[in-house]
Amino acid sequence: MRLIVAILTLALMAAFACAQNIAGTGGMGGGGRGAGKGRNAAQNTEQQKADQQKKKAAEDAYTAGLKAIPDAKEKSDPWRNAR
Repeated sequence: MRLIVAILTLALMAAFACAQNIAGTGGMGGGGRGAGKGRNAAQNTEQQKADQQKKKAAEDAYTAGLKAIPDAKEKSDPWRNAR
C-alpha cells in the first residue's frame, strides 16, 4: 500500500512539474528556434515595455503609500491597564 501511494505521489509531482513548464512557455514547449521573432516581435517588445512601465508605476505607488503612513508617536500597549 505504501509503495502504491509513493508511486502515485511521484507521478503527480512529475505531472505538476510538467504542467508548470508548459504554462510558463505558452504551451509549446517554448524557447526553441525562432522564439521572439516574426510578425509579433514588435508587439512583444512594445508589450514588454508597457509591462515594465506598469510595474514601475505600481512600485512607485507602493513606495509613495509607505511614505504616507505616519510614524507611531507612542508605543501601543493594550495590556498597560491590566498590569
